[in-house]
Amino acid sequence: MKQLLLFFTVILITVGFLFAQDTVYVDGIYTGGDIGSLNAAIDAAKIAGTINNKVFKLTQYDVYVLSKSIFMNIGQNLQIVADKPGNTQDSAPPQIVWTDEDITTSYIIQSYGDITLKNVWVRYADVLGNQISCSITFEDTVAAGEARDIDRGTFDGVIFDFCPIGSEAGGAITVKADRFVGKFTNCYFRNLSDNHFQYYGRAVSFPYQSVHFHYDSLLFENCSFSNISRIVMQEGNEFGDNVLINHCTLINSIEWVFQSAGWLRNTAITNSLFINPYLMGYAPVTVCPDSMDGERLDSREIMDLFNGGECDAPGGGFINGITEVDSFGFTEYVDFTDYDRALFVSNVVYMYQDWMLDWFVNCPAAKDLKKNLLDAEIRRPSPMFSDPELDFIDSTDSEGNKVFPNMKVNWATIYTDDPDFIVPPTNEDTLKLFIEGKWYTGLDIQWAYNPNSGYAQQWPLPENMAYNNTDYQTAAMGGFPLGDLNWYPNQLPAWEAQRDAEWARINDSLGVTSIKEIKGSAVARDYVLKQNYPNPFNPTTNIEYSLPVAGQVSLKVYNTLGQLVSVLQDGHQRAGNYKAVFNAKNLASGIYIYKLQADGVSISKKFALIK
Repeated sequence: MKQLLLFFTVILITVGFLFAQDTVYVDGIYTGGDIGSLNAAIDAAKIAGTINNKVFKLTQYDVYVLSKSIFMNIGQNLQIVADKPGNTQDSAPPQIVWTDEDITTSYIIQSYGDITLKNVWVRYADVLGNQISCSITFEDTVAAGEARDIDRGTFDGVIFDFCPIGSEAGGAITVKADRFVGKFTNCYFRNLSDNHFQYYGRAVSFPYQSVHFHYDSLLFENCSFSNISRIVMQEGNEFGDNVLINHCTLINSIEWVFQSAGWLRNTAITNSLFINPYLMGYAPVTVCPDSMDGERLDSREIMDLFNGGECDAPGGGFINGITEVDSFGFTEYVDFTDYDRALFVSNVVYMYQDWMLDWFVNCPAAKDLKKNLLDAEIRRPSPMFSDPELDFIDSTDSEGNKVFPNMKVNWATIYTDDPDFIVPPTNEDTLKLFIEGKWYTGLDIQWAYNPNSGYAQQWPLPENMAYNNTDYQTAAMGGFPLGDLNWYPNQLPAWEAQRDAEWARINDSLGVTSIKEIKGSAVARDYVLKQNYPNPFNPTTNIEYSLPVAGQVSLKVYNTLGQLVSVLQDGHQRAGNYKAVFNAKNLASGIYIYKLQADGVSISKKFALIK
């Protein structure tokens, strides 16, 4: 009887999936739709109870003017898609913008469920082009005693354009959830330029001074970022388990590439370009003491300390410090030690362009400081990593072994030459004034690159971040170009064919487990956990398991004392057959137990690690 029920459950899931492809075609302003046409289509599906079965299809080179925020309640999921854009104006991605009437909400979409956007252009502005502080926001809430759901954001081919401050001082994507999975592929975060604050204009962010929120994982792959504050923002009250940045291009980040890897468990940053990555930089006065023995030091005395190596090391511009686990200040989701953490940085460019290096020392305010012998207040470009960060990454024990074996920077593939973009998305004049304003003068100015091109829905966009540096065109893993391969469309098919092999290499360097669905096999009628192979093993082994229905699934490894040593899977999975590749290179030889739990079912098996 149980098997029969499971069989019908699988059939219902399959029918539901097919039913989910019901497409609702929505007209925009140019094709006869009204202001709020997208709101009306979504509201109609919500009222009918069919929202989870609908895909809202938008028309290329059209504009959809929101009359109000799109609100998705608990259990409601949203899919908005368009055809993949081509190379003509008529194939431009459809834009989503605000009405120019009074706006009383700070949410473009406020969702307690999952969101999928594909091939759309989200402008954080009204129909007249005025910037609006708002976000696509993920929230969660559950009844007391219930498990938290995973909130999922899947974005492919999306342009996030002209976002200043996100909702509740968040980002273009604001996360108010403690289990968020974000997947960003082929996306462009463009001109997230706040004209007053240097620290707003974030791609993905928790709200300011929030607590207890959490990223299960964030993946940015083949994405570009231009004129932003930072890619990822989190403060000392939250953290993320996995932040993965692969084949991305960034130019002009006012503050760190992301803040902060200090509160991350696993971080991989690979095959990417980071140009003008931390424009705020630092000044000697910010890293040196301003007094000694009770006496105030003048600028020349501070510079003597600075030049003599007697000051603190400047912070790195790549990540905002590495915080030790026992100093996190919170315990939610922290079931690991510093030894378990992983950082892998490889095949990366980190550099400041010549015009920006010149501005550090030759902007008018810096020249005035120099004339007045106040050199200690002049800003300087930040190194990629600070000395404390490098000490943590490269620390060794008394026998010369790395203390944290999965903290790795492949210095042989860290590059500092200019890629020489064909058409960089940089308005040097306004960017220089904005930076000088944040350094010294207090000037506020809109420094976005050609914002009118976004307002006019110009397509293709005027910028082109392909580049002339021929060395970089083969410097990524596998001989591909560094950075976002959407600027090299002829290379994409070959890269996609080897993507799994590339990620196997990255995961191996991180020392983390990869799980793949086994395609082409019939779904079992009951839960199955197979014996691992090989067994005994050193250091990797394969664990296969089968799920007859979709649901919350965990696959964990314990030692013989019952202590958790690794989490291979903990979240929602659909019905199917799976293979986990478990890497135990950081564990001691011995007997371990792996356990599959799902829908009240618990299956355990033993395996042996022999080194």
